[in-house]
Amino acid sequence: MSPAGAAQRLEREFGDVRIRLTRATGGVLSLSAGPGMLAVHGVRRGRVAVRGGSTPFEVTQNGALLMADCTVMAAVLRPSELISITVPVPPGEDVPSGARPAVGGETLLSGVIAFAGEVVTAVDREVMGVPHPHIELLVRDMVARLLTVEAVQEAPSPMRRALAVIMRMHADPRLGSRRIAEAVNLSVRQLERQFHAHGTTIAREVRHARLDAAVRLLSEDPTGLSSIDEIAHRVGFSGGSPLARAMLREGLPSPSAVRLGVRLAS
Repeated sequence: MSPAGAAQRLEREFGDVRIRLTRATGGVLSLSAGPGMLAVHGVRRGRVAVRGGSTPFEVTQNGALLMADCTVMAAVLRPSELISITVPVPPGEDVPSGARPAVGGETLLSGVIAFAGEVVTAVDREVMGVPHPHIELLVRDMVARLLTVEAVQEAPSPMRRALAVIMRMHADPRLGSRRIAEAVNLSVRQLERQFHAHGTTIAREVRHARLDAAVRLLSEDPTGLSSIDEIAHRVGFSGGSPLARAMLREGLPSPSAVRLGVRLAS
């Protein structure tokens, strides 16, 4: 993303992941995503109007736009702060070219933007551009999950309702297939078929929702004011050990490594 006009920028790279913070009081920003790349532009503060696609649209605070293989212009309608994340398109994903508003996974989207914002502002200039495998893995995994949730917005309504239940109730340790199925008025078997048709499972999506929340809380608390056990309980795990096992299963760093990753980069 290269702004046209006055804007303050701070950018960090972690392997193939690029994170940029842009502050602008007005003017026009040029937003782009090259071939094979996916960009998520989140508005932490302010409001921008996006032009260049088939239909102009606005992105307001806590919203975002997704881009692939295109360039658009974004007029800054009020003093704004954008967090931009650029990653390679995840393997197996068929992401259409163009720009569109992000429409799914409000909790997940806010977690991705919050984590990226913490990283880009915490990294010391001395390590600018040095790949950090933990941060790269976390950001790529979060964006891949965001795409999954976005795709499900086109799914039959029971699937959408089930994901909404998971996002809303993931912190409840009693949340399971039966309770979710009851909430969307389906049998467990019917709901399992809905998830299977989209290449996932109920348990996996519950686990992902809890892990996304845990990563966000850990990254926002790098000094360890809350223990890992406390954070695990807050997101629905029975303790720090089950949280660590779940993160290992998903190929993520350990809970302590997430905190250490932010501290080492600061």
